[in-house]
Amino acid sequence: MKIQATTNNAMHLLWQLKSMLTLSVIIILTGSCQKEAQAPDKSSAALSLAQQTANINGDVTIASAVGSGWVAYSPTKKIHLDDENGLQIFNWTSYKSVGSPICADYRYDDGTETFRIVNNKSNRSEIRLQNEYSTGSRQFEGYVTFNAPLDDESLMQIFGSTEGATQLMIRGYAADGGSIRGAGQTLATNVYGKEVHINVIHLQEDKGNRIKIYINGVKKADIADNEAVTNYMKYGNYGTLRTGTATVKWRGVKVYRDGTAPN
Repeated sequence: MKIQATTNNAMHLLWQLKSMLTLSVIIILTGSCQKEAQAPDKSSAALSLAQQTANINGDVTIASAVGSGWVAYSPTKKIHLDDENGLQIFNWTSYKSVGSPICADYRYDDGTETFRIVNNKSNRSEIRLQNEYSTGSRQFEGYVTFNAPLDDESLMQIFGSTEGATQLMIRGYAADGGSIRGAGQTLATNVYGKEVHINVIHLQEDKGNRIKIYINGVKKADIADNEAVTNYMKYGNYGTLRTGTATVKWRGVKVYRDGTAPN
């Protein structure tokens, strides 16, 4: 009888241990399921916050546009390169050069566009945006970098004017450790080798008749337009070469339309 009782006690203890083990597994699995169920809630909260930010900025989900209500769009790009034969126009491709040996070239690599003028047989390496407009609002935005010895080369242009070809020209100079000028004033100094964030907003006559330039998010120029013409935008590296070579890099260039500039 003692042997039988001992056996019964052992079986009872084994059953209790098995029950406790099963209960522990259930608790662990339940907790895991609860954590998994909570994860989408966190993602949803983050998505909701992103959507709220997008709503604040209008239709633009990129924080680098200045103002509100801007819509990003992608006009056709043409590559403009000069050689001893004059202006050469090409459909966009990730690399193009002119001259033999090369006197100018353009390269796109992972969002960065590099514009080189190699010698005096060229004075132009640029992108021409086919974004003609005579009404409404437009914004150009990107990050530009140039190094010594670049001096007096055009970086960005709003083409079209009643008194020549240019509504606005932004240029890079050697003075003051590398400087950027436009709209009749110095916009930035000591920028050799430094990436500079540039936003240019153009409000045609029906939208305020202004051109505003922002450097690293700070408004540096605000001038009247006063010319009812059709415009388009260009950017790159162009002008009479005053140094041995000249290289300009633009990163993350974007264009927007139909937005409102800050007051």
